[in-house]
Amino acid sequence: MKTHKLVVLLSFLCIADCIFCNAQELDDKSLIETIITECYVEPLYLNGNLDKIKQGFHKEFTMYVLYKGEFYMTSRAKWIENIKATRARNLPQKNYSWQFEIIDYEGQTAMVKLRIDEERELKYVDYLTLYKFQDGWKVITKQFSMF
Repeated sequence: MKTHKLVVLLSFLCIADCIFCNAQELDDKSLIETIITECYVEPLYLNGNLDKIKQGFHKEFTMYVLYKGEFYMTSRAKWIENIKATRARNLPQKNYSWQFEIIDYEGQTAMVKLRIDEERELKYVDYLTLYKFQDGWKVITKQFSMF
């Protein structure tokens, strides 16, 4: 009888642990998606508040760019300056949409593949890497293809 109760108790604990792990995984995936949406897509493509980038991107963030055969790296501060300079030119607003193609994470590390369409045509495919710090998920690198 004691063995039966022990088996039932252990089974219950295993099920509860699985439920907790699945909920935690869903929470991390949702948190990553929220960070990318609120601290990247909305500020950049929907003319949102650029200060949000500072919330979602680590201060040591680096963007890797291969443009017209030239490779360079850009810091978070320089990237934000470039966005401000582009906005100052008052270019016509375009319609953007985005789709998360991959959100893959394990422990403290995550990778996101994000498709960005401009006027319903593929414009960018971004690869963003994140770390989970004590204050939450932060983007640490970005590289992209432009179409």
